This record gives sequence, structure tokens and C-alpha cells, in this order.
Amino acid sequence: MNRYVDNIKSVSLFAAMKDEQIEAISRITMLKTFPKNYMIFQEGERGDALFIIVKGKVKVLLYGEDGREYILDVIGNSGFFGELSLIDELPRSANVMTVEESDLLIIRRSDFMRLLMDNPAITVNILKILSRRLRAADERIKGLAFLSVEGRILKYLMEIGEESGVKVKDHLVIEKGPTQIEIANSCGCSRETVSRMVKSMIEKGIISVRKRSYTIHTSHISF
Repeated sequence: MNRYVDNIKSVSLFAAMKDEQIEAISRITMLKTFPKNYMIFQEGERGDALFIIVKGKVKVLLYGEDGREYILDVIGNSGFFGELSLIDELPRSANVMTVEESDLLIIRRSDFMRLLMDNPAITVNILKILSRRLRAADERIKGLAFLSVEGRILKYLMEIGEESGVKVKDHLVIEKGPTQIEIANSCGCSRETVSRMVKSMIEKGIISVRKRSYTIHTSHISF
């Protein structure tokens, strides 16, 4: 059995597939290691592959006219990206860069399209996942439009905590959380503003910070 079968099984995109189908997918994947801060693809490039994260983390980002970076999403182990361009055959809609050294499984367009034809369940999963991502994007847009800067930062940290943190009674703990630059780029503000807002939330008892470990005291939060 291919050693990447377990990695593929853990990906939500292929959750409804049978073992023999997963095994077939594993045979058409290629593993590649990318160093930290490597641009995997850029906005406007032709999309010719789907990527599955075996180990590591990537960020999906856009650049403003002034060259400033805006992070749309951060994807970790068992996540995937690049599927949209394979489906609509339009150029890549964003840039994707590694946050740390990352091992990625790659499935090429021709193989991926055969999978869709042979396995309608994958198509349904894609629709569900794209719908969730669209809803998340809508929520982020609402946050940028209606929440204060402090509210946007807190909401961003809570989203990370809900996804990869640990809940302990009225606390949400994030180990190895985002840097202040990453928070700024995701919340549409400067690093200096993030520093001030984090200090303010610490003083209010909303969060505790130790290096890059964040503890959110949920009982103190009201949006």
C-alpha cells in the first residue's frame, strides 16, 4: 500500500471515497518538499495541479498596489489548495507561499479531472468545501467592515483557536500562534496597531500572551 494513503484519507475532499479509490489516488500523487517562504504559485498563473499538505503550513495571500501583503487564509496539515483553477480553468486567483518547510502531495490536472469523472462524490465534497470557504470569506469581509480593529484581531485569533487550539473550560489556548506581522496582514492593519491592541486586550483580561502562545479568556468576550 502507498505510504501516502493515510494522508489522503484525512483530507476532507476525499472523505467519502472507498479504500480502493484512495489507493488509486495515492498512485497518481507526487511528493515534493518546499522550503520556508517559497512561493508555490502566483496570482495569474495557469492552474495545473492540486496540492495536499502532508506536513507544514502555507498562506494564501494577495498583494495590494503598494506591495502590502494581505493574508486570506492559512492552511495546515491535511488541508488542500489549488482546486479552483483546476475546475474553472481560469488563472490562479491568489498567491500561495509556505509559512514553514512543507511536504506537499501534488495531483496534476489531467489525473484530477479523471477522478471527478469517475467519482461524483468528490465533486459534491468540493462544492461543500468551496461553500464553507466562501462563507468564511464573507465573515472576514463583514469583520473588516463592521468590527473595530481590536474586534478584528480578537475574532481572527478565535478562528485560529477554534481550528487548531485547545479548549480548557473558559479558555482557548493557541500554541505557536501567528506573529504580529501575520495578524496585521490578516486583519488589515499595521504591526504597530496589532501591538497596541494586544497590549490593550491583555490589560482588559481578554487574552494572555507568552511569546507566541495566546490564551483567550472567552468569559470576558462580548462582540
